[in-house]
Amino acid sequence: MATESAATLQYVSGAPSKAALDACIEDLGQPQPGVLALVLGVAGHAYAKAGTLVHFSVAGRRCGWVSAGCLERDVRVAADATRLDGRVRLLDLDNRDLSDVFSGSGAGCRGRQQVLVLPLPALPALRPILSDYRELGHALRFSYAVSGRLCARAGTLRAEWSLPVDEATAAAEPGDAAWDLQVAPLPRALICGAGPESERLLPLLDQLGWRVDLVEPRPDWAACGTLVERLLPATPTEGGCYDAVLVMAHHFGYDREALATLAGWPQLPGYIGLLGPERRREDVLATLPGSVRERLGGHLESPAGLPLGGNGAAAIALSLAARLQTHAQGLDLEQDCRRGPVPESVVIETDRDLPC
Repeated sequence: MATESAATLQYVSGAPSKAALDACIEDLGQPQPGVLALVLGVAGHAYAKAGTLVHFSVAGRRCGWVSAGCLERDVRVAADATRLDGRVRLLDLDNRDLSDVFSGSGAGCRGRQQVLVLPLPALPALRPILSDYRELGHALRFSYAVSGRLCARAGTLRAEWSLPVDEATAAAEPGDAAWDLQVAPLPRALICGAGPESERLLPLLDQLGWRVDLVEPRPDWAACGTLVERLLPATPTEGGCYDAVLVMAHHFGYDREALATLAGWPQLPGYIGLLGPERRREDVLATLPGSVRERLGGHLESPAGLPLGGNGAAAIALSLAARLQTHAQGLDLEQDCRRGPVPESVVIETDRDLPC
């Protein structure tokens, strides 16, 4: 990407589509994997942010989007070409000119995306890296030089490739152009208890990129376990891996027990929400030891959720999902401050090692 588009990448939790990430990991285990499209950089406004993944299977199935539909044909054409010749392509989808609103794709986002299209058969070592990112909570880092040099890393796993580049791609960018981007781990939530809102809340959190574990021992709600990554029989006595916890069993005793267990965690999550009105919160806390109340003080939010209005299970699910998502964005801001800004795209010298 040209120097003018160099920008700071917001450390967005779950920037890749989790569904596209899973599709890619599964496909890399097949004899004939397909194609991966990666949004390398963004200037202005764009539907998909840097780090977004789109997967195309050999059979033509796609998972993920770079736009609301207006730019997908260009990505599909490039993916089909890469699948056939095994060459890397770099798409420059630039809709910043006002004339693009009234002609061509009709896109009105007024932004620019550069999308890297990669042949998965050449990248078998990418599978454990994506799996590490997916399961172990490490950040995912990609570095790419226009010469075809790609590096990927998550945790202690690292792989590097020198890939053949499509002639048009090679001619379109300066010889020293390179990109370096880092994507935050997928956020994790622990839901203590299920209820009528769960059949809406749990799929919505999954689609938003959250990894969700559910604590639910009651047979009446056991079916909700199919909507999460793990169904647990009891609240874990050790935390540390969760970014948020929702206590929402609709049962005084279960909620009380969950809060007591959470108070014993060595490190409390950034968000703990208790479903129900303020009076119920006061009643639950009044039955807990003072040490538990003191430990949870300043961490417990009740009523949980954003006050969006409405009644019933759907409104509650929307309120809770919105609150967790705002918390995830808060986590991103914390990571920006703690880690420093992560460049969305930077130009580096070709004779230097890629930062990955």
